[in-house]
Amino acid sequence: MSRQRYFHLRYPFFALALILGLLALHSQYRLQASSIAEQRVQNVTITNAGFLPARLIYQKGEHVSLTIINADNRPHNFVIQDLQVHSPNLKPNESTNLQFLAEKEGTFSFVSDSPGHPEAGFRGDLVIE
Repeated sequence: MSRQRYFHLRYPFFALALILGLLALHSQYRLQASSIAEQRVQNVTITNAGFLPARLIYQKGEHVSLTIINADNRPHNFVIQDLQVHSPNLKPNESTNLQFLAEKEGTFSFVSDSPGHPEAGFRGDLVIE
């Protein structure tokens, strides 16, 4: 090929390189956005009637991030005994954040394990599908 032929092909090659670079950036952005979406934060409010919501559903392998908010006038905590997830005792209007990986499938009960609280309705289920 002559030098002039290469000269005319430089713009299509430049456009192709630009498109490939943009595609690579786009796929990298999508990977980062999907990992952020997996780390959604779920609020769990403890009221005088129990947990709201009382059923949480996650997928196996998902990162679980729970913000536990004590809106009751008594101290409470949040415990998933089978997964060894425990919050500190929360005074009224206190909150805490719990994070863990949903590693095994099943339905796991969570409670406020202060004496008398599970029996009074302070319980719920975490489902890992």
